[in-house]
Amino acid sequence: MLRFTTVFLAIALAAPLAILPSHARAADVPAVEDGKRKINLSGRQRMLSQRMAKAACFAAIDVNAPAHLAQARDAHALFEKTLHGLRYGDADQGMNVEKNPRILEELTAVEELWTAYGAFVATASMSVDDAQTALPQIALLNLPVLRQMNKSVGAFERHYGGTGEIHPVLALAINVSGRQRMLSQRASKEFCLILAGVNPQANRKALAETVTLFETSLVALKNGSEDMGLPPAPTDEIQAQLQTVNNLWAPLKAVFDATVMGTMPSEAQINQVARDNNPLLKEMNKAVLMYSQL
Repeated sequence: MLRFTTVFLAIALAAPLAILPSHARAADVPAVEDGKRKINLSGRQRMLSQRMAKAACFAAIDVNAPAHLAQARDAHALFEKTLHGLRYGDADQGMNVEKNPRILEELTAVEELWTAYGAFVATASMSVDDAQTALPQIALLNLPVLRQMNKSVGAFERHYGGTGEIHPVLALAINVSGRQRMLSQRASKEFCLILAGVNPQANRKALAETVTLFETSLVALKNGSEDMGLPPAPTDEIQAQLQTVNNLWAPLKAVFDATVMGTMPSEAQINQVARDNNPLLKEMNKAVLMYSQL
């Protein structure tokens, strides 16, 4: 049986983190660091696709609307900047120009979907009224963008993990941990859409599936999973960070589970989800960066 922990430790010893100087050109990034960044940042795009929809929804139901309108604008700008950088390179984000034809094909499909979705998000980020008007289209278009972005992440993982630039086990761990960021935002979006009365039955079903995937993946990252091909957390620091994530996740999961079962949340619980999904995202992102630095 493959001893995944041994594999991770070997990776950590053989490939210490390369610190990219602030003045470096994108073309100067070593291939292994370029690959890890692209798996990480393409994975972050999945999260941003859901963060935009979540922010627009909370603005539409007037929960801390100014903050959520700003959040939608910021996520929109970062998604667009990163999408460009994944293809053409970006010195600020530490990425080289991408040359793999399959990856470029997947990114083209994302760009085609982003044109319409991005326009609705930009509209929604202007005011509560605009968010309410745009929300039905955002609810319709965000998942195709997410699915296609996920295909792009898979293409990055297969290419950079399959060429020997990054060990496939590490590439998978960066992908799965990165997906957790998206799931934190997707669950919050589905929760909000239920409150907004947008396909509540379908969104209850989707929320149940999102919660299960987050929970299953978090356990796998912590303890390892032969089924998912994941080792246990390879360092004490990552193990501790994943426990921090779990501590933030547990109270949100309780609210999500009750909502799935048909209990309408209280105002305090709505504010709890709107507020606390952000620290959850932040701490999960720290875990992703820890994997990226192995």
